[in-house]
Amino acid sequence: MTLPQNPSVGIVGLGQIGGSIALDLLGNNQVSFFARSTETQKAGTSAGLELAMTLGELAARSDIIFVAVPVDETTGVLESLSNHLQGDQIVTDVGSTKAKLCESAKLISWPDRVEFIGGHPMAGTDLAGFAAAREGMFSGRTWILTSDGGEDSSRMEAFIALVALITGRLHARVAVMDAATHDHSVALVSHLEHLVALALVNLVRRSDDSSMLAGLAAGSFFDATRVSKSSGAMVVPFLRENRYLPSVADEFRSEIARVSNLLGESKSLSRLWEQSSEWRSRLEGRAPASESIELPADSSFLEAVMRLTREGRFVKRLEEQISGVLLELS
Repeated sequence: MTLPQNPSVGIVGLGQIGGSIALDLLGNNQVSFFARSTETQKAGTSAGLELAMTLGELAARSDIIFVAVPVDETTGVLESLSNHLQGDQIVTDVGSTKAKLCESAKLISWPDRVEFIGGHPMAGTDLAGFAAAREGMFSGRTWILTSDGGEDSSRMEAFIALVALITGRLHARVAVMDAATHDHSVALVSHLEHLVALALVNLVRRSDDSSMLAGLAAGSFFDATRVSKSSGAMVVPFLRENRYLPSVADEFRSEIARVSNLLGESKSLSRLWEQSSEWRSRLEGRAPASESIELPADSSFLEAVMRLTREGRFVKRLEEQISGVLLELS
């Protein structure tokens, strides 16, 4: 696969995530977008982005294409795109479930020298649309790419090019994992939280004293339920598609029962609270140590990066060298 040093980028869907990608790349890369909404088309062109009226037009302009639509629409977009691609192109997505999508993507008849790489930036808010997009959305955040092994040289080159763009222009750090590990991990740290927020809101909403409780709700309730304000058109599809969410929800029910059983045991409850509080505080206060390593640009590259991901060491910067690939980790 041969890509220019400064690849042109196409974006399908100009919502919060797609729009934020576009704003970060604008001025450094040629950025085109495809959106069906006339309002979004006007907003994108007003921001300085190039409008493509068809997917074919977008494909003809783009070296790397981000598909930024709800997860239940992504496969259809990929199938349509595949009919317009010509080679030496990378297609990726931003959806928060990967297993079902990656299985579907394998069944698509991609042209030669076109690589699909599943992606998921761990960023965003409960807002929606291009109006919610902003520069710097991904800075310092983790962007997951998926690999299920058996990568050939063309796919390896595609991964390296995509990691370079994400770390260099979007300023995110990259983790690489297989699709199943991604979905199970995200079920724990994101999708379960959406279910919990939904349950909390409905527990209060359906109470006989809901009017009074609405007046009492403050910081704890609002913080714990923020994501319940998100668009159902975006959230419901990924909750339904994550095959690991039901079992993770069962684990959560067991944990709630275990913690509830400690309500009568002051010492045990205090000890557990302090342990959890300390661990939670470290999540925001930690400053990951930075280190640099060099890896060969061969079939062992992705396996090595996946191993680093399992150790909690993510790629902050990538630099191609004659002898291999230099990675800065954090």
